[in-house]
Parts: sequence; structure tokens; C-alpha cells
Amino acid sequence: MRLDRILLLAVFLAPGLARATFSIVACDADGSCGAAVATNNLAVGASVIYAQADVGALATQFETNPHYGPKGLALMAAGAKPQSALDRLLAEDGDFEGDTVAARQVGLVNLAGDSASYTGKEASESPWAGALSGKGYSIQGNGLAGPHVLGAMRDAFRTGNGPFADRLLAALEAGQAAGGQSTGKLSAALLVRTREGDWQDIDLRVDASLAPLPDLRKLLGMHEANGVLARAGRALRGGHPEQARAAIAEAQRLAPGWDRVWRRSARLDMQLGDRAAAQAALAEMEKVNPVWAATEKADPLYRPSPAK
Repeated sequence: MRLDRILLLAVFLAPGLARATFSIVACDADGSCGAAVATNNLAVGASVIYAQADVGALATQFETNPHYGPKGLALMAAGAKPQSALDRLLAEDGDFEGDTVAARQVGLVNLAGDSASYTGKEASESPWAGALSGKGYSIQGNGLAGPHVLGAMRDAFRTGNGPFADRLLAALEAGQAAGGQSTGKLSAALLVRTREGDWQDIDLRVDASLAPLPDLRKLLGMHEANGVLARAGRALRGGHPEQARAAIAEAQRLAPGWDRVWRRSARLDMQLGDRAAAQAALAEMEKVNPVWAATEKADPLYRPSPAK
């Protein structure tokens, strides 16, 4: 069966808004707060996870109430601790879309590291549902292979030594490797809100895929490569060519299948006076996108310098 038909069937057959879901919400010492989530339903990143720098993060799943995100963050921004905010959300649920709090599963964390979670009766009746909350994080899931899924996520997050976004995604990957959802997989998302905001924030979503987590990892690599190439440009302008070369190589490692990385690499190589490296980058670009590569090669930038 073709991939598009498989995904179409998944959209029509998937029950509820975010049933069979696992997620992590957390905050980092640098003020960033974020979340990562995977599910067997469509476009999980559109309504399930929320975060605000210097405030906290929240996930609302099983039968999602999207009002929980903005309201929960506002409550924590006003000084409410996660448990107090959670109690208020549940008390004022309003039976969104005909479901009661019995159908909710929620996890919250604030910048101070306080966390809280809730699993309603209906959510707890899925194949396996529960939560793990600790200092700086809350991990929750339903429709899972077992409690070891959440334990694997916790261990991966706590022992990881990479950037905050990588640790969040590593937690999801560990949960999937431990069995993940008993009903399959379809979408995943990663959200990080930083103090700097703008391009420093991360909001990546895989809305429908047979391999949502590998696809999400690829998107994160592209996001990181973009930032690394910007760093290469700054190093070059600042008179640090070796730092620029190292950054270019790192970007190519992070996103080897992205034509834009090879194009920007080639242009930076020309600024460094390294025509051979530029030509090698263009050759890699041609493998990914031959039409754009042909246009790029025709740019006067790549013409040999006239002999003196």
C-alpha cells in the first residue's frame, strides 16, 4: 500500500485527539522551557504541548483540552505552582468537547523545577498509563507498552549531556526504543522557548509519518545546522577562519541531506578562499538538488579569478 494511503487511513481511523501519547515537559537552567511528544494520531504538535521561557511547560493529552496550555502558562507566570495550576485547570475544565476530566492526562513543570501530573480514570484504562515527575521535568503517557517506557525517558533525559532540545528528543527516542505506544505511531513534535526568542526558539513538527521520531531528529539536525552556519559566518567576519571551517564541517555533519547547507557551505568556502572545498560542497548539493545546484554553479561567485 502506498505511503499516502496508509497515512490517510491513519487519519480516519485514529481515535480521539491525542490518545496513546507520551510526552516530556521540562525547564533548563538557562531559562529555556520546552516539551517533546509523540502519538499515534495526526499533528500532535498543534495542540498538545506548550512552553514559555522563564515560566514553564505543559502537555495536555489523551483527550486534549487546548485551553489548558495558554491558561496553565498564564497561571504559572502569575506565580502559581504547577500543582495549584493543575488543580485550577481541572476544576475549570468545562467538559471541553463533551469529555470530562476523567479523559484528561496532563503534565506541568515550572522554571523552579516544581512539577505535577494528572491521569484521569478514562486515560488510566488505556493499555498502560501513568506519569513520572521529578525536579525539573514531568513525563506522562497512555496507551504504552508499560511503565518502563517512562522510566527509559526519564533516564535518557537526566543522563543526557547535550543541548536541552537534544535531551528532550533523546527522551522520546528512548521511550520509543523501550516499546513506546502499543497502538503504533504517526506524529511527533519538539518545542523549546528560550529567553532570546525568535530564531533561537525551536518549534518542529512531524504531522504524519511512518517514522515520526527519525524525521523529527532530522528536522532538529537541520535547525541546528542553520545556527552553526550562522556561527561560521560570524567567525569568518571576525577574522577566525579555522573556527569558520570547523563550523562548516559541523553543519554538514548535522544535515547532510539538506541542499541549503551545501549551498551556504560553498559560499563560505569561497569567502575563505578554498575553491576546492566549495566545488566539493557544490557536488554534494547536486546530489540532493541538481536543478538548484546548476543555477548555483552559474553564479559569478564561482568563476576563477582573472590572472594577474
